[in-house]
Amino acid sequence: MNEWLVLLKNVDTEPFLQCTKLLKHYRVDGDINLSTRGEKSIQYTFPVEGIMMSKLSNLFIDHIKKIDGINTVDLFQESAWQVDGEKGSYHRMHNHAGKSPRGLSCVLYLDVPDNKDRAEFYYLLRRDDETICDSIFPEKGDLIIMSKTVYHGVYPQTSDGLRRTLNIDFKID
Repeated sequence: MNEWLVLLKNVDTEPFLQCTKLLKHYRVDGDINLSTRGEKSIQYTFPVEGIMMSKLSNLFIDHIKKIDGINTVDLFQESAWQVDGEKGSYHRMHNHAGKSPRGLSCVLYLDVPDNKDRAEFYYLLRRDDETICDSIFPEKGDLIIMSKTVYHGVYPQTSDGLRRTLNIDFKID
């Protein structure tokens, strides 16, 4: 299995923020299966249907189209959520292959703290007989697109400031 991850820089977050403001969202609390951790970490889920969700999905797909070799016609939005993290928040290592391993996961950084500690995003890629461990120091507007099987997480944030991500998974039919 060859996994992959692509980082797109300087994505305009405003259209994404406009969509999320108009979407109903539900706070997710106490689910032991969530990777989101820390007292100052909140996760919201969005409904998978509706006009605004279609618009949000299309905003992501517009960026996914920039990646060679991906047929976006076969992509179907599976889930979407937002995570707000402050000092002490983190994400334990996980992947998104549970429901359907064929697909893409996207993480868009809407906000990051102004200081150096932006809670580093780490990941493991399996390629042939090799495992690659690497990380990204996120900036506002960074969009990470990866195969759903990529294990990833976020180190604990040690400084004050909001780290907000918008996340969406697509399955491939």
